Amino acid sequence: MPQSRWQKLRLIVKVVELRLRFIALMAVTGLVFAYWDTIWNHFDKWTRPSFERHVALSLTECFCPMHPNVVREQTGSCPICGMPLSKRAKGAKETLAEGVTARIQLAPFRISQAGIQTVEVGYSPMVETLTTVGTVEYDERKRAQIASQLKGLARVVSLSVGFTGVAVKAGDTLGELSSPELSQAIQELLRAKRGSREPARAQAALGRSVVPDGLEQVRLAEAKLKLLGVGQAQVNEIVARGEADYRLPVIAPIGGVVVKKNVVQGQYITEGQAIFELADLSTVWVKAHVYEDQMGLVRVGQSVEATVPADPSRRFTGKVAVIHPQVEPATRTIEVRYELDNEDRGLRPGMFATVSLKTLVAETPLFRDRIAQLREVMSPAAPPSECPVTHAKLGSMGEPIAIELEGRKVWLCCSACTPKLKADPARYLARLGPPPSQEVLSVPESAVIDTGIAKVVYVETEPGVYEGRRVELGPRSGDRFPVLEGLRGGERVAAAGAFLIDAETRLNPATRGDKQGEGDAGARSSSPVISPRPVRSKPPRSARPAEDSILRSAPRLNLP
Repeated sequence: MPQSRWQKLRLIVKVVELRLRFIALMAVTGLVFAYWDTIWNHFDKWTRPSFERHVALSLTECFCPMHPNVVREQTGSCPICGMPLSKRAKGAKETLAEGVTARIQLAPFRISQAGIQTVEVGYSPMVETLTTVGTVEYDERKRAQIASQLKGLARVVSLSVGFTGVAVKAGDTLGELSSPELSQAIQELLRAKRGSREPARAQAALGRSVVPDGLEQVRLAEAKLKLLGVGQAQVNEIVARGEADYRLPVIAPIGGVVVKKNVVQGQYITEGQAIFELADLSTVWVKAHVYEDQMGLVRVGQSVEATVPADPSRRFTGKVAVIHPQVEPATRTIEVRYELDNEDRGLRPGMFATVSLKTLVAETPLFRDRIAQLREVMSPAAPPSECPVTHAKLGSMGEPIAIELEGRKVWLCCSACTPKLKADPARYLARLGPPPSQEVLSVPESAVIDTGIAKVVYVETEPGVYEGRRVELGPRSGDRFPVLEGLRGGERVAAAGAFLIDAETRLNPATRGDKQGEGDAGARSSSPVISPRPVRSKPPRSARPAEDSILRSAPRLNLP
């Protein structure tokens, strides 16, 4: 049947309509693909849960100061520690306490996967050892020089000691001297002695002013001989012999070793010329040089041990005798003199000696003043200033609470600390007592992260919660560091896996608080954003990024 003109027109319109529908569908499909991100953003905006829209419209939120990951819309108590929640502006970043660099929370299986282990910080009598090298020298207090006291020239008649190195005793005769001056003095003594025996009537007849007193003459003659080095025993021997031909013996004043022999037999010497030098080697000195930064480890009277290459297995004990007051400008060192016993002559002057000196870290100036301050602050008479459970300042969490425990009154920052204190009273009450006088806090070397600017350790404040804390440490002793500031006894620090925790806090700026995250946030806001595809929002979990990052990084670091 032939179609009418109207039917033909209608068919043409339908064909064109079908073609246009196909073209429109293709155009819409292209636009959807082109603007998919924008469409998804609008869809995600209008399909968010009502809880998130309510929080976004809220001006404030509540959080736990001890566990910043706990965030609530309404006031209440922290489900972890029971502390009252604090308020802050919505969207405000976490502000970490002074000295805290980061805070992160990890799930138990993440901690096990990363191999994180903690140890308790406690007091121990740490010892710092100073080792230095010195030279063995004579004890200057036990050296003697024998010189001639005879006026004019005196002759060495004989020598009992023919070479150096001979051991002598006090009172031994080392040689004999003779001189005209000695002979004249002896003759005067003998003449005065004979004059003292004349009858007293000569003096009565002539008068005392004319005839000198014989006893006075004897006394003057003996005094002259003593000035020449003749002892009283030798004077008595001269008077007994009655002969002017007398040789003056050279007597050893101390026992020891002849270290110098300056004359030979038959030699003429003058007054004051040295004949022998003696040294007592029962004690010797070791002179060493100590650097300025090591002077706090040395004090007079301190015990030392020394070894010499001649007998490395033997240890010589002694004490620090003198610390010189001046510093040598060239080496910037101070000379320290050690006094060592040497009864068997195992140490010989001129030897090199290795000296080891041990000092309790608590007795060094760096820690002595600090321990004194702590003992004063933590004495029973001092008023309490912080909570023994949380270490928070009393009054920072509201009105302090006082409880009676084991016969003493303990002040806490809030009621949430009471169950913890009663559950483990020995642990928390130990924090209230003064530190031991001879012990210091110490941490393992593996727990310390040295950033170059500061040293950081990660403290486990709660199970799975780690807090990076700046610490001030003393010199390393063995595999541990003594702690000056930043830690307290009883706290637990990450001794294994601390590096992984530190790396995670650096990869996740949100764990480092507002001060550490400001730079990163500014950098992100200044860079252009080119329609990134968003991730569907979920309720906030501060531990989630850290856990995922450690999980990803663990295989790369070949953790056990």
